[in-house]
Amino acid sequence: MRSLLPLLLVLSACSTESAPAPSSKGGALEPFFAQQAEPGSVDVLAARASAKAGSELVLKGRVKDFVGGLAAFTLIDPSLRACSDEGDPMQDSCETPWDYCCIPGKEVAAACATVEFRDAAGVLKQPIEGFHGLAHLDTVVVRGTAELDATGNLTLVAKSFSFTPNPPRKN
Repeated sequence: MRSLLPLLLVLSACSTESAPAPSSKGGALEPFFAQQAEPGSVDVLAARASAKAGSELVLKGRVKDFVGGLAAFTLIDPSLRACSDEGDPMQDSCETPWDYCCIPGKEVAAACATVEFRDAAGVLKQPIEGFHGLAHLDTVVVRGTAELDATGNLTLVAKSFSFTPNPPRKN
């Protein structure tokens, strides 16, 4: 099955969309949620360099983009600095730091992976943004099965995940 968003990685440069209100009503997503992170995680860049199709891996990254209305998002390697991170020149001025608009698009795309939550019918048609408070730039650890497309884009079909909220921004 093909991934829904191998090229969504750079679509939302400096967007102004607002996030939905947090929700703890998980429905079909609740069985995927873990209170504690799986041990042995690898960052997105390392996983992209070594993942084999069909292999199980534990991936760690920060939430970059959500796919509207679906249980899917893009993770970016934690080594890349978001505009809101300490020391970034745009730290106090960027409204959408999760778009990484200060980093060249090719570098951003090469440091991303897609995470999808599926059932027998495909990607769950339930938004994951706001699930248990999940938001942009939160650090996520997800266990799943790797899929690779012809150009090397990594999609992880999730089996479980946990996350740590990003510290609140100062405004």
